[in-house]
Amino acid sequence: MARKKSTDALLKFTDSVGIEQASSVKQQISDSLKANKVTIVDFSELQDIDSSIIQLLLSAKQEADLLKKDFFVQNIPDNIKNLMQAMSVVLPSKKDEG
Repeated sequence: MARKKSTDALLKFTDSVGIEQASSVKQQISDSLKANKVTIVDFSELQDIDSSIIQLLLSAKQEADLLKKDFFVQNIPDNIKNLMQAMSVVLPSKKDEG
């Protein structure tokens, strides 16, 4: 199995993430984008998110584009995929690694 380069960051959030955690999530992603060439948000342990986090992820993708960095999501559970589809949100994804 190939190892991720040291310029890649993998962020994992667990359980449910909503508006209450938005500030912390935003800071973690922003710090990662500034420090790494590639930031990947892994949803494999995430049960639920609300629309504020999806908006935050869209903002993170825009920030990554401005910084000329790569931003991906992976291992998105079906319930979160359905929410994203309902909001007409498409984020770049990495092949699920499970």
